[in-house]
Amino acid sequence: HGRGWLEMRYEPLLRRLLSQRDARVRFFWGIGALMLAVMLLPAFNMVQFKMLPKNNTNTFNVTIDMPEGTPLEETDRVARQVGDVVRANPHVQTYESTVGESGVVDFNGLLRGAGLRRGPNVADVRVNLRGAGLRRGPNVADVRVNLRNKHDRWTSSIDIALALRAPLARLATETGANIKVVEDPPGPPVRATILAELYGPDYQRLREIAGKLRREVFAKTPDVVDIDDSVTDDHVEYDIVINRERAMLAGIAPAQVAETLHAFLAGMDVTTVHLELEKEPVPIRFRIPTSGRRSPADLDRVFFTTPQGRQVALSSIARIKRVTAPKPILHKDQYPVVYVTGELATTSQVYAVLKMWRWLGANQLPDDVKLTQYFMADPDTTGYSVRWDGEMRLTLDVFRDLGAAFGVAIILIYLVLVGYYRSFAVPLIVMGAIPLTVVGVLPGHAIMGQYFTATSMIGVIALAGIVVRNSLLLIDFILEYRRAGHALDEAVLQAGVTRLRPIMLTAAAIILGTLIMAFDPVFGGLAVSLIYGTFASTVLTLFVIPLVYFLYERRELAAG
Repeated sequence: HGRGWLEMRYEPLLRRLLSQRDARVRFFWGIGALMLAVMLLPAFNMVQFKMLPKNNTNTFNVTIDMPEGTPLEETDRVARQVGDVVRANPHVQTYESTVGESGVVDFNGLLRGAGLRRGPNVADVRVNLRGAGLRRGPNVADVRVNLRNKHDRWTSSIDIALALRAPLARLATETGANIKVVEDPPGPPVRATILAELYGPDYQRLREIAGKLRREVFAKTPDVVDIDDSVTDDHVEYDIVINRERAMLAGIAPAQVAETLHAFLAGMDVTTVHLELEKEPVPIRFRIPTSGRRSPADLDRVFFTTPQGRQVALSSIARIKRVTAPKPILHKDQYPVVYVTGELATTSQVYAVLKMWRWLGANQLPDDVKLTQYFMADPDTTGYSVRWDGEMRLTLDVFRDLGAAFGVAIILIYLVLVGYYRSFAVPLIVMGAIPLTVVGVLPGHAIMGQYFTATSMIGVIALAGIVVRNSLLLIDFILEYRRAGHALDEAVLQAGVTRLRPIMLTAAAIILGTLIMAFDPVFGGLAVSLIYGTFASTVLTLFVIPLVYFLYERRELAAG
């Protein structure tokens, strides 16, 4: 084809670099300075790292944990107040409240232990935007929030959840509840975004350290919200101690006492009824009203009938003992562990964890507690230590594995090129285009305001194959022109001019093809890497690779 304006501007630039040593030196110094400046972008937080950014979803959860011993009615009252807060947002379509146990256990709740929340002091609010089964007890509740479909609103669910945090925090302060906004993770579920696992020989001491870590480190780290730990509050329980001698003299077996108390507190199924719309028989349960079984004094109204027909009060054969309930001891990998958890409102967990890590490395917790810190290694349980898990561990694992995959890809590309060119040096020149992608990838993330994520790294791995292809085209044409009898500088120049337009068209196709993903919350990093990395590497490859090969071949000719 005839030469266009692109070739006419490219040829004199390359010819000058080939013919003038000073121009080449300045060019390579400029490339080196540019790459150094680009590599410093993360050091100045102009490019930040994260496992995966949050996705724009149609739902999120609000979990409510009241103090242990809170009546179910009080938990329900707080759950209704949470509902009043979320429904005031115009993007909220519906919400579902579950009091006394966790709501439907979703993908996010499987690892967070949503199913373990059960009791009158817990609640969940499930929010649906327009657009976990073991967690039980009177002190828990869930609210599932359903938003307007994401295609029908401009506001992201991330921004909606962020806007709700402030009023829910005020409500938590007023009611004494622990209210958390739980968003669905974009990647594999973790117990918490920021998770500190505490290990040590004395579990009670670990509980105390958890409180200090929560107050002194988590609470003082910017942007860390929804701070919690696995240490439960002290709560009172009542043990009924049966005097076996008196019970046997009265003709009442201990098993009869247990059965009667269970019926008194939980009710008793007496029969079943078959309903037309039900597949299984529905039990009919007799149960004493809540008002009749609220306090230990109500147990004075429990009587047993002896074989002689005499009524015996519970208080005459047993005593009620008020004790502090034992707290659960959690284990991980067979080691006792205490968890301290937190979430991030807007930023990446990498930088929050690094701030905590630096603080703990330079300071001690109150009472001279010094923690040994771990990321990947197993903790030493003979002393007191903390291992950072959650999304931080996941991020390290993912980038380690992707880095290993990138290294394997580089080695395989090199081996294939060695077989193709029958040379160990030429493949290194061809692969010189790969580091040039960094000149586009990192500034691209800074320009777009994107985190460098796992999908960004996948884009970098994909770029390795794309840019090597451009180098192959240039080197192959140089070799072809050389075999045709052209001088080295003329062969290099003509190869660059001839392959300029096809290389640029290939780059344009890649850029336009990935442009549609550029603003996706999860795959935006992949698009940014491909778009900016392809553009920068293509432009630089058209000059760097011909020049490096020119210098290499000229040296070989001089030595041969």
